[in-house]
Amino acid sequence: MLPPVVFEEDPGTSSRLHPLQRPKFRELLTYARPGDTVHISEMFRLVLGNQHILDVLDVLHRDRLALRIHDGAFSAMDPPPATPAPANCCPP
Repeated sequence: MLPPVVFEEDPGTSSRLHPLQRPKFRELLTYARPGDTVHISEMFRLVLGNQHILDVLDVLHRDRLALRIHDGAFSAMDPPPATPAPANCCPP
């Protein structure tokens, strides 16, 4: 198993930036592959509000990435990675 890769945001990065605009988070999303798990110390270290949470979860779901939140209010609610629907599941 490969060692974890750590993406830490520069402390000077504005916390008002949308998470998807943060350079290190974008770098993480570029690096991650379907089935990988993204570990975050606390959700509110990354997001400022509900819409940011939904935006991040949408991107993680789209990219089939799991999320593990280690501390704080959301630490017990790790969503599973998205799985694609079977080919014969849903007509267009």
